[in-house]
This record gives sequence, structure tokens and C-alpha cells, in this order.
Amino acid sequence: MRWNLGKRIIALAAICFMSMPIHSLANSDELIPMGQSIGVQLKLERVTFVHDVLIEDEIWFKSGDQVLKVGDETVETTKDWKKISSKINTNEVKVSFNRANKQHLITVSKHQLSELLPFMRDHTEGIGTLTYVDPNTSEYGALGHQIVDQQIEKIPPFLGGSIFLSEIASIHKSVPGRPGYKIAKQISIRENAGIVNANTVYGIFGNLLDKNLQNGQAIPTLHVNEIKEGKAEILTTLNGKKVETYVIEIINVEDTTFQFHITDERLIKKTGGILQGMSGSPIIQNNKFAGAITHMVVDNPTKGAAITIREMIKKHP
Repeated sequence: MRWNLGKRIIALAAICFMSMPIHSLANSDELIPMGQSIGVQLKLERVTFVHDVLIEDEIWFKSGDQVLKVGDETVETTKDWKKISSKINTNEVKVSFNRANKQHLITVSKHQLSELLPFMRDHTEGIGTLTYVDPNTSEYGALGHQIVDQQIEKIPPFLGGSIFLSEIASIHKSVPGRPGYKIAKQISIRENAGIVNANTVYGIFGNLLDKNLQNGQAIPTLHVNEIKEGKAEILTTLNGKKVETYVIEIINVEDTTFQFHITDERLIKKTGGILQGMSGSPIIQNNKFAGAITHMVVDNPTKGAAITIREMIKKHP
């Protein structure tokens, strides 16, 4: 999406995935606003190179290349690559891969097979914010905008995924020209809180598995003509798992988006404004659901943009 803010802007997900045209998953008049920090993991369709790697003069694996086979054996995970590499008993082997929808072959040495493993992955992960849960269907929405894997630098296909509740250990504050971000704790045992079914221009969507997250109070969703300039609140997590409320000022409302300014001195003191990882944080006005944070103004991190909740849950033909 393009936001007419007149300054540099940045999407706020601290995670980068693909998007695809698909029906959004809710169309309710009442939704439960969330604000919890979530870890997200998506399984890539194939083992994918995330860096360019030179094999020999003019012969490269390129970022975004998808591995098909090593020799005659199919590769579906990085574990497969490692296992197959350990069994190779020849000095060289052919690696089959897709690049720009065309199949290619590169011959690599047995030694190069093990050296290539750090430059590829079979999943992508990071953190963001849970936006809403539909109390009638247990479907959720998060993030509020399309996200693209920045390492691969294009939209990679994926085979579903999971969301996990995450704990925020600390934050790096935003300053003008340099967005800050949340840092999540490493959790040794993660409970799957939900399934990711889709990743679209409106965010990620799926089915919630953690029933404890459905205990909140559902509130009415606002149509764009009901969202007014003036005071509103955001719900987000900045410490541990605690969702807190902060005051903002809505300063301009458009057809499907609106801009806002953070006025809560507690939030500004703690974060410098908006952080990467706050994407999807719900915005509430007069106890009704207005939208979700999606972008920040890089040169002034106290200003940002949001998608209206009705646009986020809108169905497409």
C-alpha cells in the first residue's frame, strides 16, 4: 500500500513474509481487540537460498533460488540437505533448483555441500502484533499489511505456518531517521497459539488455537465514516506479555486508512514513538474498534499510519 504522508515511511512488522490474493477470514460487526506480541513462523515452499553464493567463476546460487534435488534425492528441508550431504560418496554432485520458474543444475563438490547450508533456510520467522479475534469463528488477524522477505528480496511461496505468544525482553528506541524495534525473549518451549492460513496485503490470518486468547470483550467495529479526528488509544505489548493502553491523536482519515500522532508521554519516553514489531496493534476510539497500526514516519517516529479495521477484514472476490 502507498501512504500519502509526504515523508519516508516504513512498514512495522519485524518479520518478512510473502503475500497472496486470498479471501480475508472475518467479516464481523464485533471483534475482540488484542495487542499481544506474537512470534510467527512460516514454512517456505522449498529450501531457499537467502544469500548469493559464488561456486566458481560466473557460477552462482542466487538469493531466492529454491532447491529441488541433490543428486537424485529430493530436498524438502534443510535437514534433508544435511542428511543427503553426509551420504554423498562422490567428489561432485549436481544440485537441481528453480530460479525464476526455470529449472537449473549446478555441479558442486562434496565439501561445498556442507559449506552452503548456512546460506539457505526452509522457514522464516519473526515478531509482530495480534490485532483481533472473531469471537464467533475463532479466526484472527494480525499485522495489517503485506510483508515481504527482505533477505530474499521477493515474495516467496510458503506452506502455512504458526503463531506463538512471545515475551518482549527489551526495546531499542526509535529516533528520527532510525526506526526502533522490539526484542523478544528466546522461549525454549513454544506453544502453538494459532495456524497461519494466509498472508495478504491486509496482514496474516488464520485460526486461533489458544482458547485463553478468546476471553476478551468483543466491541463494535467502526466504518471509515465513523472514525473521527481526535483522541484514540492503541493496545500493544512492550514488556513481557502485558498488553497496555496508550493515547494517540487521529489527525487525518482517508478512504481505507488514517494517520495518527502519538501523544502519550509514557510511550514516547519508553520507545521514542512507534517501533518495528508494533504493526497490527489495535486502535480503539470511544470503545469501538477503529483499525490497526501499519506504518511509521521514519523522520518522525511519533507519527504513523493505520488501516481501518473494516478494510482489514474486508472480503475480496
